[in-house]
Amino acid sequence: MFGRPIIIAAGLGDCEQFDSAWLLQPVNAVSSLGFSVAGLLILGWALKAHGHERMLRIVFGVALISTGIGSFLFHGFDNAVAQFLHDITFLVLIWLLASINAAVALRWRASTGWVVTASGIVAFSVVLMVEPESTNIITIVTTIALIASDVLVERQGGIARRWWIASLAAMTIAAAAFILGRTGAPLCDPDSIFQGHALWHLFAAAAVAMYFVATSSARVRMEAAP
Repeated sequence: MFGRPIIIAAGLGDCEQFDSAWLLQPVNAVSSLGFSVAGLLILGWALKAHGHERMLRIVFGVALISTGIGSFLFHGFDNAVAQFLHDITFLVLIWLLASINAAVALRWRASTGWVVTASGIVAFSVVLMVEPESTNIITIVTTIALIASDVLVERQGGIARRWWIASLAAMTIAAAAFILGRTGAPLCDPDSIFQGHALWHLFAAAAVAMYFVATSSARVRMEAAP
């Protein structure tokens, strides 16, 4: 995969005009770091937790930071490695949400949860290396897993409803910005500093971070239960 020529790794469908300067899509690239900012906030929040929940917050914070870096490289540079890092880091982020919550809701031992999480990451990485165009299919799979885990956690109770609703609202805005800001879509202006895909980055980062916060109290309560 990595040795194969690639014409443009940065999103051709993400509207922004390619720049001849250092970054191919500067607005989309810089806005990607919103994920990293969210990750740093989660890492700071981890200091308030203890035990397994602290570790989960640290891992998720690092995953958010990595997602921002991967997306920055994808929109900033033209190579297959950047494309792989963009895809795998975002998939890992969604998979972490799904596997972390499912592991707690199903009362798995911590070691079992980490094995399931790691196995999924390895599997996604191998599939992407062999077939880079499989990103959309894996995204559907991880999203279904996330929805299923959400149902499991919801049945256990304890989700912080305000954070959950805020997360859903942010993701709705992110999805709208993603669709309407695509190349040829109503909000697309290739030369503008206002980019729908940049809004997708910012609101999606906020959405996943707030969802993690929303489910934290449920995780802590379920882990403390006998």
